[in-house]
Amino acid sequence: MSSSGSAFMIALMRELTSNMTNCYGSENWDAERFGPYKSSFKSSLLSKLNGLLAGRVAVVPLNNAPLIEDWDRIENSMEGLSSVYELLADEHSKSILVQLITYRLLGHRKVKLPVNTASYWSQREHMRSLIKDRDRIKASLPNVVLEHLSLEEIDYPIELYYTPSGVVNTFVLKQYEYRKMTPAIKAQAGDNVIDAGGCWGDTALYFAHEVGAKGRVITFEFAPENLEILHRNLRMNPDLTTRIEVDPRALWHISGELVSYYSQGPGTSLDQTRHDNNGQDSLRVNTISIDDLVKEKSLRQIDFIKMDIEGAELDALRGAEQTLRAFKPRLAISLYHNKTDLTEIPEYLNALDLGYEFYLDHFTIHNEETVLFARA
Repeated sequence: MSSSGSAFMIALMRELTSNMTNCYGSENWDAERFGPYKSSFKSSLLSKLNGLLAGRVAVVPLNNAPLIEDWDRIENSMEGLSSVYELLADEHSKSILVQLITYRLLGHRKVKLPVNTASYWSQREHMRSLIKDRDRIKASLPNVVLEHLSLEEIDYPIELYYTPSGVVNTFVLKQYEYRKMTPAIKAQAGDNVIDAGGCWGDTALYFAHEVGAKGRVITFEFAPENLEILHRNLRMNPDLTTRIEVDPRALWHISGELVSYYSQGPGTSLDQTRHDNNGQDSLRVNTISIDDLVKEKSLRQIDFIKMDIEGAELDALRGAEQTLRAFKPRLAISLYHNKTDLTEIPEYLNALDLGYEFYLDHFTIHNEETVLFARA
């Protein structure tokens, strides 16, 4: 193994060792996202004992089977992960990668990701104070309710139907900004932004606020139930909506394909064999590549591309190669939908040899919302 690979493996083994004896419980579980925490008597007792004895001695769980099972799944990716580790441009990004792999190997009972702090939970609770009234929308996903929120208190002149926890991610943690450096990698005033994965419109409104009156946001969303909520949210913000264009096609590596998808709210994805349709009939959507979009709309500049499109990110990037070469836009690309995203997406972008610097950050206490940032 090369010295770079050794650096990654040393960092990973240190992280694995330091977390092996942890035994977290409900304090490391997002009940809003995954439902109530289910604890066995054994894990509950170990969690309490470790809390009482913190800093003095660790009570070691007897079963480390998850490590043994998951290692086989991760092991074949080690060379690629080592390469990505070396691509990352700062120590924060490298640390995040190591912690994410450790979390995937050991799980939520062993590993607390960096966002899991008292401040984070306080912010989540505080967002409920932004609920404007009792008007709400029942989303298509089980147990998901979109509250009527006003964001004036957190300095956004935005009103929308959304979840309080989602407000934390989009508007407080600012998950499509990399702020561990100056200047931050983000949408800026006057930018032309592609918002791939518009869902309910929160990111379109966020970007419209950031780019200002001279900027433009093209947001992509094709699921009818998502579009209905998205347009409702846009109508509530007429000053920002003038900067937003909604495109109801799916981003893909080629244009003009009629592709199947299954409607799952914010998790709606193009039909790839890994998805279960849960008994639904498949729906169809037309595709467009970013390169063809630029030609179709005669766009003279693309400054920022955000993608959170449920596993289609790599295909959509392949359909944007000419755009990336012509404009070298700043990027914020989700890396958590496919097991291979952490390696394949950075490697694809790096192979284009466009001079991009790469950064990584993560915005939940669990596996979701890992974002790759890039700037040339």
